[in-house]
Amino acid sequence: MGTTLYLIFLITFLLSTIIIGKTFYNRRKVPCMTGMMISMTLGMSVGLLLGIIFGILFFENFFLATLLGMAAGMIVGFLAGVPVSVMAVLDGLLSGLMGGMMGAMLGAMIAMEYHDAIVLIMFFLFLATMLILFYMMQKENIGKELSLFYNPLVPVFLFGFLFFVFNQTGPVFIETGSAEHNHSENEESNNSLKINTNEYNFLPNNVNVKVGETVTLSIENTGKIEHDLEIIGFTPSNVQQNSNHHHENTANTIHLHAAPGEEQSISFTPTEPGVYKFVCTIPGHKESGMIGTMEVS
Repeated sequence: MGTTLYLIFLITFLLSTIIIGKTFYNRRKVPCMTGMMISMTLGMSVGLLLGIIFGILFFENFFLATLLGMAAGMIVGFLAGVPVSVMAVLDGLLSGLMGGMMGAMLGAMIAMEYHDAIVLIMFFLFLATMLILFYMMQKENIGKELSLFYNPLVPVFLFGFLFFVFNQTGPVFIETGSAEHNHSENEESNNSLKINTNEYNFLPNNVNVKVGETVTLSIENTGKIEHDLEIIGFTPSNVQQNSNHHHENTANTIHLHAAPGEEQSISFTPTEPGVYKFVCTIPGHKESGMIGTMEVS
């Protein structure tokens, strides 16, 4: 994990703690409807943000990612609702559960190259939601009104400051950067390429091969559902299918299919230079991010 991710965890924890603490402190002044809105908003926002992060960090264990996302959202929603009413507690629990579940699903489905972007987008949406929540709590006369919350320059400055800080602290996920180094390691291996598939990524998703050199391409399915790999518009020579699966493909089509925990391979010789796209052809998988490129030079 990168420094930026630790900073996101810290800010999320601090803001959630402040809102929960403020609700506890002013519990006698909080109307039931306001308390329900506080617990629901906080539970959903935290569950969604942390669910996405856990879905990315634990993409190989979707059950654990979902469990952690739901737990985070439910705990925060529960604590925000406790000082108000049972209805607020139920709102917080259910919203946290739903947010964590949806977040983990989204995190696991987003393609690797968009991991940093989706987390930063969701974090700034979370931050905006928390500012609105603070404003609402002040508007409802929970505590003393602060003119600070009515000044539009405050959120502008805060967002700008955090944007600057995040640019200085580097990528959210160190793995995103190291995956690109992993591409080159695969490319340097002697005429042998191995691509891992899971829900829903190819790793690596960018490989290089040379014209005239026989290549053995293999895919290993480390996910929980079936996946395949097909190179679009690529017609090599000397194709030798080493897979146990047989498909009704046209001659010289590169197509590999692997069940969960299975590894399949195929050998071929590239004949024309170019950049070719490979995808998972199982319905919905390509749209979920299972796309890569192979450069023939």
